[in-house]
Amino acid sequence: MKKEIGSIFPLSSEELSIAEHTPLSIPEDRFYYSLCREALYDIALSLSNSSQEVLIPAYTCQTVITPFEEAGWKCEYYAINKNLRIDITHLMDTISSSKASLLVVHPYYGLELSEEEVEALQYVSDKGVKIILDLTQCIFSNKTYPFVTYTVGSYRKWFPIPDGGYLLKSKETKGILQPSMENAEFTEREMAAMYLRGQYFGNGEQRTKDISIRLSKVADHIADSNVTPHRISKIAYNLLVAQDLDQNKKSRLNNCKFLFAHINENEKVSKVYQHLEEVTTPPLYFIIYVDDRAALQRLLAKDAIYAPVIWPVEDERVLINDEVKYIYQHLLAIPCDQRYDLNDMQRVIEIINNY
Repeated sequence: MKKEIGSIFPLSSEELSIAEHTPLSIPEDRFYYSLCREALYDIALSLSNSSQEVLIPAYTCQTVITPFEEAGWKCEYYAINKNLRIDITHLMDTISSSKASLLVVHPYYGLELSEEEVEALQYVSDKGVKIILDLTQCIFSNKTYPFVTYTVGSYRKWFPIPDGGYLLKSKETKGILQPSMENAEFTEREMAAMYLRGQYFGNGEQRTKDISIRLSKVADHIADSNVTPHRISKIAYNLLVAQDLDQNKKSRLNNCKFLFAHINENEKVSKVYQHLEEVTTPPLYFIIYVDDRAALQRLLAKDAIYAPVIWPVEDERVLINDEVKYIYQHLLAIPCDQRYDLNDMQRVIEIINNY
């Protein structure tokens, strides 16, 4: 069986057993949630006396939008350029015409905030708008910014854990309490999906993989239908603190550099990063633009390489201009995480360069 690249992380029975029988000891510097969207929901609820209007990057995930809508907020969108930097002019125009009391910022795929973005966001903050820094795609970033009010992120995209997100504690989070209940319905199915994926890698039985996929989809449906805040599961937290973070960072950066150096640009494929120096922290994925994304996905899948679309459009209100539309229609995410080495990346490169 050819080694798969992409898709959900596997978990072994030994890993699950160790995590289950390790005492839970959550530190005090942050709130640990089952899902990052729950942290956003808690933030929204804590600001019920504000204008309840939020500015969100037009290139975003539906799970960022839904918590605010569920809390009764109005969502507006500001533009992101094809290089995945904030369209400063559009942001300034939107701020001047908006009553927003809150703004969400996504540094994308290893691209920490540029000097121009920092200057613009400081201006927004000085206008009295609170800012959420969502580090889900730059989870290892250790940069701090004086204008940031809340910092959130999702761990479960990065590590073999069934659930996990966080909100850093600050003077602004005094009204927020650590959730006490686990999201058992979600995490039990996600753990089962991850365990079966590990079994599939051992036995190669397609039926095992199919059940794993179904369970993961059921878990996603449960998450999508409920933004009530939950605490990270004990198993997920213990698996998280057992991770080799240095190796994770090193693998991602090495894989990213290798892909950047060897993927050829042509009329069908282009790189989002124009200079590798732009990638200042390990990325969640390596990203490219593809003219016919679905065609390349099919070619990769034939070689057991699963490159996801981050993100599909679920609410067309985000499609505010042609550049944003282009991002949603053409961006493809290439897995480059700690499970893979340069030989795995070479498999990806050969298919892309012959596309």
